[in-house]
Amino acid sequence: MLLDQTLRQRYKITRLIGGGGFGDTYLASDLDFPGQRKCVVKHLSPKNLDPVAIKIANRLFTEEAETLSRLGEHDRIPRLYAYFEEDGQFYLVQEFVEGQELTSEFKPGKKWSEAKVISLLQEILAILVVVHREGNIHRDIKPANIMRRKQDDKLILIDFGAVKRVVNVDTQQKKDSTVAIGTPGYMSPEQAMGNPGKYSDIYALGMLAIQALTGLSSENFPQDSRRWEQIVNEQQLKISSRLKTVLSKMISFQPQNRYGDAKEVLQALNETEIIPDSDPPDETEIVPQPKTKLIPGILSAIVLLMVGGILAWRYFKQPIKVDYASLETYLQNKQWQEADQESDRIILQIARKSSALDTESINKFPCESLQTIDQLWTSNSQGRFGYTPQKDVYLATGNEFDDYTQATYEAFGDKVGWKTFGVWSLYGDLKFTDIAPVGHLPSPGRVDIEQQELRIRERGRLLSRFDQCGF
Repeated sequence: MLLDQTLRQRYKITRLIGGGGFGDTYLASDLDFPGQRKCVVKHLSPKNLDPVAIKIANRLFTEEAETLSRLGEHDRIPRLYAYFEEDGQFYLVQEFVEGQELTSEFKPGKKWSEAKVISLLQEILAILVVVHREGNIHRDIKPANIMRRKQDDKLILIDFGAVKRVVNVDTQQKKDSTVAIGTPGYMSPEQAMGNPGKYSDIYALGMLAIQALTGLSSENFPQDSRRWEQIVNEQQLKISSRLKTVLSKMISFQPQNRYGDAKEVLQALNETEIIPDSDPPDETEIVPQPKTKLIPGILSAIVLLMVGGILAWRYFKQPIKVDYASLETYLQNKQWQEADQESDRIILQIARKSSALDTESINKFPCESLQTIDQLWTSNSQGRFGYTPQKDVYLATGNEFDDYTQATYEAFGDKVGWKTFGVWSLYGDLKFTDIAPVGHLPSPGRVDIEQQELRIRERGRLLSRFDQCGF
């Protein structure tokens, strides 16, 4: 145990966080950092202390630590502060993520809605796209290795399994042992045999999604696609056929039948039609009225339609009174995320829409409202945020209004920071700070309140309307 010890005269161990067959994890204080920031120290102790084995372990440890250092540049993977070896023991010092493991959200028998599961998959896949693109794999995806960060509710992927290879070194083969790294239930067949690939992460994530949908414990997970189909029927799960097919492919027994990497799954998932959370009304509960009331019923319906038509005419004819006070307060206090959400609420309110704007509502959007929102953002951000800076970046990246070109629009997305490592960001990936890229905020808003996907194309049309208004 390392409790109360100080490593390298800098990292003071304060508490044991967890332990296992690969080593222990501690909470520590960085004595050299202003305010003695909290950090996480992972202690890996090789089982083979032979000098040759230690040398091999040291090489593997350095390779994996350098990989973690690169991956830690992603906002959803803990940063690596330091790594070192002392007396045949290996240490990683990483960013401390305050929050809760996703295990707290997985309760036996508790079933998530399809919309919530798809949102979970999209968030994790967006991180894995970066991991897989660099030729890396996580090896141990499970609820305990996913943190929900307290400050913004974003999901953070922790505890990459590859670095644990240093614990098991085979000096005869001069490489890491084929001892399987992973967790039963989530571990794919080929990974259990010591041959993991990107498709092994896909398998584990598929099992995680199935756990959320079904409320099953890991020992009752399906072992293949056929058993998954049986579970869907047994539990009478209300999910779209497309999601069911995507998950079937993710957990296929044969790795060659799965998606090759996270990007392929994300593309397939974005094509999925989501089943709404609420159930449709039960038609058997509708009691027909006696035939003798048919004529009065028709007359009543006509009267109601006339009254409803008048009310609807008044509702759509009269301008909506918008209160910008909350938006102004948020912006003055630099509460960027609250301001972003309030801006989107106001836009949808003005357009009389619940989740997204269509072409007609954008073409009719009042110019004075766009100008007010823009002025509030630009004046409170020293000109960094708002429609005006977004419009400037839009034109500077070669775009033209009312003429969508994918390449230039993606360049616009890159410039304002709405793409992460080449992939369109989810709402949770946005940077709600005053040093975010120029034009980063206000964001295009979510596709749906339950989903993280942004309404990317909508922003281009709204900027076109902003230009039409002469701003």
